[in-house]
Amino acid sequence: MERTRKMAAGALLAGTFAAVLFTAARAGGGTETVYAQGEYVQALTGVSSPFADVAEVVMPCVVGVSNRANTYSIVSGQTELVEQSTGSGVVVTTQGHVVTNYHVVEGASDVQVLWQGQYLQAEVVGVDALTDLAVLRVMEDVTLPAVKMGNAQDVRVGDWAIVIGNPLGKQFADTVTVGVVSALNRELEGSSIVKMLQTDAAINSGNSGGGMFNTRGELIGIPSLKFSSSGERGVASIEGIAMAIPMDVVQPIVSSLIQYGKVTRPKLGISVMTLRGSEEPAEGTLPAGVYVSAVSEGSVAQQAGIRPDDIIIRVDGERVTLHTDLTNRIAAKQPGDSVTLTVYRIEGLSELTVQDRVPRGEELEFVITLQAPAETAL
Repeated sequence: MERTRKMAAGALLAGTFAAVLFTAARAGGGTETVYAQGEYVQALTGVSSPFADVAEVVMPCVVGVSNRANTYSIVSGQTELVEQSTGSGVVVTTQGHVVTNYHVVEGASDVQVLWQGQYLQAEVVGVDALTDLAVLRVMEDVTLPAVKMGNAQDVRVGDWAIVIGNPLGKQFADTVTVGVVSALNRELEGSSIVKMLQTDAAINSGNSGGGMFNTRGELIGIPSLKFSSSGERGVASIEGIAMAIPMDVVQPIVSSLIQYGKVTRPKLGISVMTLRGSEEPAEGTLPAGVYVSAVSEGSVAQQAGIRPDDIIIRVDGERVTLHTDLTNRIAAKQPGDSVTLTVYRIEGLSELTVQDRVPRGEELEFVITLQAPAETAL
């Protein structure tokens, strides 16, 4: 019986080893015959890493960012430039434009980028606090390689996420961490416009503004924040939750900042919030959509006929279920562009109580010409 068990275990081990060899071969590795422990056996010759190839190509496109501010020194009695924070950035044009987070350069009197071990003087081209993005431009006579932008529509949950940046500053410059895309379209409290990519790749202080890449070496996100907690004092322990700004948000903001030095956003003139409801409008239920809580007097939305309590369910024919769906689509347009809003209207909605049955509403369509730039997203 014991011999049978050993034979079965040996067969299982051999089968497992064969499966590993087969997987390794498919991944780009190979096998070779070596002499070990008195017999010839098959051994792995090495499996090529897709991460190493990506890092080799995109590493020169990632820079460190030094935020320096004028600070009075008690010792010298003079005002000196002192580094107050560091972050990362990604070169997006061969003209030296670098995208980073707004919070990385906020309050800076002077900005430098760290590239290939040398500090280069840079200027702030423009910032957008609403999306936490900023664009810098390297002012020195040096040509920096630019990344290839990825398509947000191609990003899937479970895709590899390769993060490159400068956690903790120069000491750990050009650090590579790897994880997966954990979730799409994360809507965070306090964020009025950005739906984030979630990843479990390690992101630490200083990674902000760096790059998150796919295995094709395409930029798919800008790391922006992480959640952390040790689990002390009754707070839940958090590990492996970090967020990045996706490219469908990054690209139009970067283009606008490079071209105009600011973000030009049109205005509808409404206040909105996400309404968690059913997928499709039906009697007795409220639909998932964007609830209009207020309409500004004289706004284009009011002139078109939008009312408080309306529920926006489609924008230009596409279904929307989150308020960021609406804000992102409006932000991508220019003043003077038109937008078609489909709303679900229930007369007397605000007067209903929890005991009342929700009556069937009606779908209405409004074509609105967007207003001139405004500070707010809508």
